[in-house]
Amino acid sequence: MPKCYVLYQFNVTDPETFARYRISAAQFVRAHGGNVLVGGTTPDVQEGSLPANLATILEFPSKEAAEGWYNSPEYSAIKHFRTESTSSGSLAFLEGFVPPPPSTS
Repeated sequence: MPKCYVLYQFNVTDPETFARYRISAAQFVRAHGGNVLVGGTTPDVQEGSLPANLATILEFPSKEAAEGWYNSPEYSAIKHFRTESTSSGSLAFLEGFVPPPPSTS
């Protein structure tokens, strides 16, 4: 089963409210078996453009674990701090790459 990554890209418009989100968010990720790989950094865009001033990448052991975190009552209770403190953005689940089995020829 491939790992699942959660990619956040948002424009933070209210840093004080967003800070209230950050205080609890990481502990709920860990409670669902996840890790914060990249935490709320300002992207250094090398090509093209990125419609966000904040990027975060989370890692979960599976898509089911990521969905469990996202739909949990604990996360639901703090999610409004993120939505109230950001404007445009996105949150996406990305399943990890699973290499094909080696050729037997």
